[in-house]
Amino acid sequence: MKLVANSDEAVVLTPLDTLTFRLEDLPRQLRRLIDDALQGHDLGRTQWRLLAYVLRQEGLTQTELARYLEIERASAGLAIDALEKKALVARRQHPGDRRVWRIVPTEKAKKLLGDLRVTVDEVYAQLFDGFSQQELEQLGRFFERMALNIRA
Repeated sequence: MKLVANSDEAVVLTPLDTLTFRLEDLPRQLRRLIDDALQGHDLGRTQWRLLAYVLRQEGLTQTELARYLEIERASAGLAIDALEKKALVARRQHPGDRRVWRIVPTEKAKKLLGDLRVTVDEVYAQLFDGFSQQELEQLGRFFERMALNIRA
């Protein structure tokens, strides 16, 4: 497959354009699908992802969560505020630094995890319907190679 057109070729849409456009569309569609699925739990996608990190590793800071979610620290703070209002997380003062707060899940969040897991797994089942385990592993390797290419 030819990856780059010559400058004198008048190519409007190449096969790689089509593939890349599709690759760009998938995250948007997935975000919408997850947002719709989580509405029944009164959560948005960012709140779900933040909560998943907090449930997996209690005591992360707002800065750490922002980095994991690849969002601004202020946006992470808004998500934490919303989850705190829903009694799903709590802020605990860092023992070594009074300026830093650790984010921990509440018992309510731990009880909700099972239902959230079912909801998100249903989305994943829809997304990956018809893929074999081998294909999923290969897809993961392709994504990793693309990520390495971008970072290079």
